[in-house]
Amino acid sequence: MAGGYGSTPEVSRAVIALVELCARVPQAIDHMNGRVLRDLAAGTLAPDDGTAPRWHAYGAETALVEARLAMAHALDLLQEASGHLWHLGMVFTPEEDEA
Repeated sequence: MAGGYGSTPEVSRAVIALVELCARVPQAIDHMNGRVLRDLAAGTLAPDDGTAPRWHAYGAETALVEARLAMAHALDLLQEASGHLWHLGMVFTPEEDEA
């Protein structure tokens, strides 16, 4: 893979970053979903394609619910993988070098 990872510590740090990202995504989803529903209730949404604002608002809400489920599943899998890698001695902190 061009531009891929060159070391186990680099991959380890990437997995840890993905775990942190997946853990934060639900907060972003909650924020966006709340914003869309607030703006819908306030009547400030104006879709650029001429459709009713509620169509896009509820479409976004549905997609965000699905995204939340997918990210929760990805987080579970990454945490499981991290646990196994930890026991194999393959989880590195930023200060550690590959042995």
